[in-house]
Amino acid sequence: MKKTRAFFKVLGGMFFLNIFLSCDILRQSPFEVAQWSPGTGYHETPEHIRVSASFSHDPDKLSVEHSFSLTEDSSPVNGSFGWEGRTMVFIPAVPLELNRDYVITILEDAHDQKGVSMDTKFEAPFTTRVMGKRPVVLSVDPQDMGTVTDPWQEIRIEFSESPMATSCVNAISFRPSANGSWRLEAGRLAVFVPQEPWVMGTTYRIHIAPDFSSFPGLTLGKEFTTYFIAGDDKTPPRLTAAYALDPAGNPVVELVPEGDGPLMEETPRWESSYRLMLEFSEPVDTMDLKNRLTVEKALPLEMETGPGYSDRVVFRFSEKPEYLSSFLIRLNAGVKDKAGNESANPVVFRIRADGPRSKPPELAGIRLPMAPGGLADEQGGTANPPPPEEFYRVLSFSVDEPFLDLPILPGTGRYPYTESTPTWIELYFDIAPGAEIDLLSLMSLFRVDATNNALSFFPRSMEAGNFLVPGKPPAWEAYYRIKVKGVLINSTDPGVVVFQIASGLRDNLGNQNERVFRLPLLK
Repeated sequence: MKKTRAFFKVLGGMFFLNIFLSCDILRQSPFEVAQWSPGTGYHETPEHIRVSASFSHDPDKLSVEHSFSLTEDSSPVNGSFGWEGRTMVFIPAVPLELNRDYVITILEDAHDQKGVSMDTKFEAPFTTRVMGKRPVVLSVDPQDMGTVTDPWQEIRIEFSESPMATSCVNAISFRPSANGSWRLEAGRLAVFVPQEPWVMGTTYRIHIAPDFSSFPGLTLGKEFTTYFIAGDDKTPPRLTAAYALDPAGNPVVELVPEGDGPLMEETPRWESSYRLMLEFSEPVDTMDLKNRLTVEKALPLEMETGPGYSDRVVFRFSEKPEYLSSFLIRLNAGVKDKAGNESANPVVFRIRADGPRSKPPELAGIRLPMAPGGLADEQGGTANPPPPEEFYRVLSFSVDEPFLDLPILPGTGRYPYTESTPTWIELYFDIAPGAEIDLLSLMSLFRVDATNNALSFFPRSMEAGNFLVPGKPPAWEAYYRIKVKGVLINSTDPGVVVFQIASGLRDNLGNQNERVFRLPLLK
């Protein structure tokens, strides 16, 4: 029994020793590229170049192919793979070319057939570019003393050799200074991307220092300087026209600017629904324009046109101008175009907000029957008819004539004392053409008050039809009328009866009157 245990102890020790030695062997022999071709440095016959990589262990071919790349002047090279034992051969789809820089890369994802990955990424450069040649500037766009017409135009510099990205940042400068970033294109083209617009009308200097270097580290050797001008447009923008736009966006009124003389031009019939469109001789900076546009009486203008440059810019009032008011719209000088030119002269428009469709509703007067029991109701019947001479006695009262006599009298068919008498009141309104009174608005605002408890009226419903007396008073034919049905309780006491509509009366066009309408009558 003891011998058996001793045997297993020896066997177990040998097993763990083997594992230890295996791990040690693996640590001493990592999976890596043992050899590669064509080798670093310059190669003068690119069409004969053999691109290959030999590995220390049997490779997992699929993982190696997925991890492999060949670049030509930073651009990927397409091709296919072949294998010769542990050696992978890359066959370019198109033969390699002269005057190019190449880099072979195999990422750490590559592993052998036992799953052991590479410790580090493999990178190997070689070139078909003639060594020992300093880089030179081949071209600059814009060319020397050329112009930049776009405030965001990129600057492009082509070199004879591939520039180093860090050298572009450190060795190329602008005066006046310019903030931006560099990117490399097609191997030998350095492109400057501005992060802020060029200042139009400014001459810029581009300076390349002598220590500017290219791949693989050769310097320019001498400084290079060139100049360009931002903008060749010297004509300032000017306002050519201003229009009022209807809700559909159609120009309906051309605004007339004030002249230099003593007479003040005024643009009449401005509707509250109108928007303002300013038209310029060329595209202008819309945000700059917004900051230079002011309105008298602090009416807030909101710009509908987005930020950027446009020759037509639209604004709207976020608050409606007061009806029948006059106000100034002032465009100050200094509006900029793309070239940085500024408009020279201020422009002022005087607006008269008296558009007919912007007229807020106004109470013109009331009409009510003196003998409601003698008038036909909706069912066509009558009750307690009054004397014949009062059968159609309906009185009208204008808001402009307060404190007239209101003969609310008792009697048969009239308004008996202390009794609830069904009756109606007609309200007449001066409103905008095509408008209608907002009945919900009116219902909440209309009331009848009386001093000394002379009478009480309780409205029950409102409508714009089914009128019990045909026709309107001759002077009120153009007015809009509403029938208010309710109950009136007459009192024996005299007093002042006030028919009132509170502030905020609206129509269906959105016009609103902030005035309080009061019509006091004497009972």
